[in-house]
Order: sequence, then structure tokens, then C-alpha cells
Amino acid sequence: MKPKIVIVPTSHIAKESVKKIKEVIEEEKPDCVAVELDTNRYYALKHKRGSSFEAIKSIGFFTFVIYFILKKIQDSLGRKTGIFPGSDMLKAIEIARKNNIHVAFIDRDITETIVKIKQIPFKEKLKLMLYSILGSLNIGTNRIKIDLNKVPSRNLVKETVKEFKKEFPCLYKVLVTERNKYMVNNLKCLSQRFKKIVVVVGAGHAEDIKNLLE
Repeated sequence: MKPKIVIVPTSHIAKESVKKIKEVIEEEKPDCVAVELDTNRYYALKHKRGSSFEAIKSIGFFTFVIYFILKKIQDSLGRKTGIFPGSDMLKAIEIARKNNIHVAFIDRDITETIVKIKQIPFKEKLKLMLYSILGSLNIGTNRIKIDLNKVPSRNLVKETVKEFKKEFPCLYKVLVTERNKYMVNNLKCLSQRFKKIVVVVGAGHAEDIKNLLE
């Protein structure tokens, strides 16, 4: 019998995500909950630690700046919603463990992703820095009012992903395309062991992961 895989698209900073995760896990009663984390990121989130300067300074100034920009954008949005980025994943893990459900970390190791960011063209790194400095990092948000407490609509996610891919193709490949393939490969392995898997991933990953699985 083919295993059932239920994908829960979330916004890492939305209160609605935490509620939705709880509802889906309780309704589906899976034997595995897979989350968009690796063990290093899980440890950092659980203990509210970021990557230290000493740990990432060796990857180069511009890579560090890009990492810093991406993190600060998410942290800023998190403050506006009252919960910190990653609460959705931690809640999924908490619920799973309370119900003796296996937890699987399916994302690529964050250190490997950072190394990949280092390899993107200087021109693209500089462009992201300029966007941030000029306050124009509003990809996909300039025409639609967004409620940060809710998971964005499917259409908004598609528009945002499309524009992000167009503006930053190499960064998109590292942060989205490659990680999606990595997570799908892990889900395929898990599907050989478990009958029902609830997958908790960011809304920007959900559609592509679903298509790759199909």
C-alpha cells in the first residue's frame, strides 16, 4: 500500500501556522512528522542561538552579509507577529513527541547551504545588498496587502517565488531548488518505513515538493 504524505505549507512567522500544524497532526495521526530543519538548525532554534560570527566569518565578507540580511529580514517579520521564526517547526516537533510520533529532520545541513551561498556570483550578492539597503526587498508584496499572522495565499506564494527566482536565480537555486530535491529524496526514503507522513515545510517549498513527489 502506497504511504500517505500530507504536506502542511506554513509561514515560519505566522501564528496561523502553529494552529494549523496542531490540527493536521491531530486529525491525520501520522506515524512520522517530517520538518524543514536539519539537526544544527533545530539545536539553534531550540536554544535560541544564531550562527556565531566565529562560525561563519571564514566563508567571506559578502557571504556573511547575505546570510545576515536574510536572517534579519525574517527576524524583523517575526517581531511583527509576536512569534520568532521557526516556531512552526518547533511546535510540530513538540506535538509529535508528545504523541510518540517519529520526528524526521529532512532539510540539508545549514552549513552546506551557507557554503553554496558563498559560491553564487558576486554580482547577485551585491544586488541583494543594494535591495536591502534601498529598502526594496518587497518581492511579491508590492501589490498585495499581507497579513503576517496568516499563511500567505497560494497565488501570492507563486508570485513571490516567481519574482525571487527572476531577480536572484542563483540564490533561488541554493535556497529553494536544491533543498527541495534534497527534502524529497529524504521523504522517499521515509516513505519506505512509514505509512503516513505529515510534512511541515515553508509555503515557498510546498508546491515544488508536491510536484516532485508526484
